[in-house]
Amino acid sequence: MNIPVSIIVALVVQQLCQIIKFVIYSIRDRRINFHYLTSSGGMPSAHSAFVTALCVSVGVRSGIGSEGFAVAAVLAFIVIHDAFRVRGALQDVIHILKADHPQEDHAAAKLPETVGHNSREIIAGIVIAVIITLPVSTLLK
Repeated sequence: MNIPVSIIVALVVQQLCQIIKFVIYSIRDRRINFHYLTSSGGMPSAHSAFVTALCVSVGVRSGIGSEGFAVAAVLAFIVIHDAFRVRGALQDVIHILKADHPQEDHAAAKLPETVGHNSREIIAGIVIAVIITLPVSTLLK
């Protein structure tokens, strides 16, 4: 069974972003926390990197006029948009709950900070993906 190169490249980029996230948050927290190797959210966005790497690799290998590139691009836009909107929606819910019941201890207020992504985290994931994927996919073409 042959696994497409574009999938392998995307998976490698995604895992590299998880490792970068693990290193960043371990340094920030001054302790090793393996949770960040599998967590969603945070810097950089591994979701954005994953779909961007897939999109770029398919574009390099099959051409930006291919049906595969069109599918990968649509998928990337949906995933990146949703990754960004999740954080905003959760923050809105927390603000509403706190405003309606300021004295109560809300479970929503205790959500981890690495839920969803802000624009910097998404851009970092996209940039990392492009920097790694373009030369690798070109070499493996």
